[in-house]
Amino acid sequence: MSAALDLFVRQGYAATTLEDVAAATPVSRQTVYNHFGDKETLFLSAIDEHLTATLGTLREATAHFPSDLPDPEVYLNELARRIMATFLHPRTAALRLLLQTEGPRHPQLMQLWRQRVATPVWSELIGQLARLAHGGVLSIDDPARAAGHFIALVNGTVWEMTELGTFAVHTPPTIDDPALDTALRSAVGLFVRGYARRAP
Repeated sequence: MSAALDLFVRQGYAATTLEDVAAATPVSRQTVYNHFGDKETLFLSAIDEHLTATLGTLREATAHFPSDLPDPEVYLNELARRIMATFLHPRTAALRLLLQTEGPRHPQLMQLWRQRVATPVWSELIGQLARLAHGGVLSIDDPARAAGHFIALVNGTVWEMTELGTFAVHTPPTIDDPALDTALRSAVGLFVRGYARRAP
């Protein structure tokens, strides 16, 4: 699956053959064919497996709400770093590139992304922001909209640092990059100030 994903990202769907995948692994083309049947099945299976792994990583990143009500800025900074670590993972970057390049020709890819990753992670993030609101530390009337603002601010830091996310031209920052840490803290600070409790 890893070899298939790597080849589909580097060469594109049309230019990648079952022979290419077999050559990148210790198995024969016949073995690949017997297991998957055709290239499209292998393509979708590889994406589905890696989406599942990405979902697992994102769920780990968003599933650690503390038992005691946290300081919202401290907690959201930690959450932003966990989400960003997943965003910068090579597997996630490969999937994102593949969805962008092959999505128009394979509309089922975006459906897979929504079903397997976006919807469950989105629901978890909305729930966490709702907990902060119910706890009285943030003023959030619409947790779903607030979740959109949070993700846009967090992901926007990398786009800003790589000239609108052009990873092919500019190497993305690492999670330990001090400039990224500063940018994330600035984004989270803006979010918290925007949703701060107002005095009656």
